[in-house]
Order: sequence, then structure tokens, then C-alpha cells
Amino acid sequence: MPSINSLLSSLLIAFTFFTTLTFSATLLPNNEVEALEEIAETLGKTDWNFSADPCGGEWGWATKNPVKGSENAVTCSCTNNTVCHVVSIVLKTQNLPGSLPPELVKLPYLQEIDFTRNYLDGSIPPEWGTMQLVNISLIGNRLTGSIPKELGNISTLANLTVEFNQLSGVLPQELGNLPSIERILLTSNNFTGELPQTFAGLTTLKDFRVGDNQFTGKIPNFIQNWTKLEKLVIQGSGFSGPIPSGIALLTKITDLRISDLNGTEATFPPLSDMRNLKTLILRSCNIVGPLPDYLGEMTKLKTLDLSFNKLTGEIPSSFVGLSNADYMYFTGNMLTGAVPDWMLKRGDNYDLSYNNFTSESSRGCQERSV
Repeated sequence: MPSINSLLSSLLIAFTFFTTLTFSATLLPNNEVEALEEIAETLGKTDWNFSADPCGGEWGWATKNPVKGSENAVTCSCTNNTVCHVVSIVLKTQNLPGSLPPELVKLPYLQEIDFTRNYLDGSIPPEWGTMQLVNISLIGNRLTGSIPKELGNISTLANLTVEFNQLSGVLPQELGNLPSIERILLTSNNFTGELPQTFAGLTTLKDFRVGDNQFTGKIPNFIQNWTKLEKLVIQGSGFSGPIPSGIALLTKITDLRISDLNGTEATFPPLSDMRNLKTLILRSCNIVGPLPDYLGEMTKLKTLDLSFNKLTGEIPSSFVGLSNADYMYFTGNMLTGAVPDWMLKRGDNYDLSYNNFTSESSRGCQERSV
């Protein structure tokens, strides 16, 4: 019979072999593993186990079935089970206390970085401009400084999202060179200046949001070039009106939100060809004159907010076509005439207060949710 010592020795060899397979077997090149170690230190990411395979999806490298908005994953692309490369790092709501890592440039195959809702501070590294990134998402951190002009060199970039930070300065004109960009989301920062004229060439844009900033100047008419645009948000941005007439060419748009424009008064913008609109907010935009009849033909509208303008006249009879809208706000205008009966009978969450409507019945000021 084998001795106890020989049995223990055999077990030790088996355990060593098992742990070697479990923790050391990686197809990721050493230089990428070393880069991940540096990235972890810069981010303050402490639960990556470097004894394990970063591409294995375990031991801190990925959370299985994460809560939506708290995704945690390093993703690799492998070729014929011979070599792997890191292509995506998604670390959402991980309480990361560090800063954005310039060391990402040492991952040459990286396409996506998403550090949404952490505590990262400092500035965006200009070194990232040499990469082939497709997605940059940095929502809800403590980032400061300006957007580096070098990001305009990323020809593959489709999404640049830096909302809810403390970024500042003027937008670099080099961002107008991005040939593949579809989303630029800059909401809730401290950006200043005008939109660069080079942005006229961003004809691939589908989603552009610049609300809650400190921009100056008028909304540029070159937005008419963005004919693929589906969502445009310019709420509390600092821009002045009027809304440019060229906006009429954005016929694919489904969500249009503009508010708090300074500047001169203007009549209702020409939106008659925007047949796919689901959300239309033109709040406090210095709009004067009557409500256009064609709005009643936009039967896909679910939210219509035209409050705090200087609209006059009656609510057009065509607006009965909007009876399926969930929210409708005409607050703080100078509308007159009787409130349409269909609004009182079928309306949900309508606000008609602070106008000059007349009542032809004994109804009170409150009718259901109207």
C-alpha cells in the first residue's frame, strides 16, 4: 500500500495542476495582463484577481447576471483558441475612486470603455486619441478639464458620452472630424463658447444632447445637415434663439427638446415634416403667434410641452388628433377661447393653467388630471 506521504504528495501535485489550469491558463498576452494591472491601480479597482484568467469571466473579472446599471465585465475576443485580446471594459457603479487611466493605450484591441457612475476624477487622457475606440461612456463621475482635441483623431468612435461631470471649456473643433460618430452626449457640464463650425460635417449623428451647460451664441443653422438625427436635446444650454428654420430638414427625429432660449421672439418653428415625433418640448423659447394646425396630425406624440411661451389664439380643432398623448402642457401662454371638450373628458396630465381661456360651463378649474 502507498504511504501517507506518497498520497499527500500525489494530492499536492494534482491540486497544483488544477490551480494552474484554473488560475494561470490564459491566452491573453503578457503585455495586456501587465497593462490591466496598471489600469486597475489607476482606477482603484481592487477585485481583479491576476492569478486568474482575465478572459475567464470569474474571480472579479465579470459579474454574472448583474443588476442593470451595475455591469462589471472585462470582455475578450479570442482567435481559434490560440490568443485573446481585451476588447471591452465595462465597470458601471463600482465605486471606483481613482482617475481615468492613460494606460488603456496599451490595450491595442480595446473598443469599448464604460465607467458610468463612479467617483473618478481628473481629466480625460489625450493619449486615448491614438486608440481605435468605438464607445466612450463616462457618465456621472467627477471629471474636470476640457475634452482633449486628440479625441477627434479616433476615426472609429461612434459614441462619446460624458454627461453629468464637471467638464468645462470650449468644445474642440477637431471633434467635427469624427467620421463615424452617432452619439455626442454632453449634458450637465460647464461647457462654454459656441458650437464649432466644424460640427456641420457630423452628418452621421443620430443623438445630440447639450442641455444644462453654459454655451453662448445662437443655435447654429448647420444642424440642418444632421439629417439622420433622431434625438436632439438643447435644454437650458445657454444658447439663444430663435430656433433655426433649417430644423425643418430633420425629418427622422422622434425626440426634440429645446428650452430656456434667450434672444428674439419668433413664430412657431417649421416642424410639419417631423411625422415621427413622440416627444416635443419647446419650453420657454420665446415663441409667439398661434399654434400650428399640423401639430394635430402628429398622432405619435406622447409628450407635448409648449409652456412659458407667448402663444396666442385658440387650441386648433385638429388637436383632437392628439387625444392619445400622455402629457400636454400649455402653461403660461396667452391662449384664448374655450377649452376643447375632448381635453376635459379624455385628457390625462394636461396643464392649461395661466392662460386666458373662457369657460362655457359650470365646471371648476380642475377636471380629472387636467
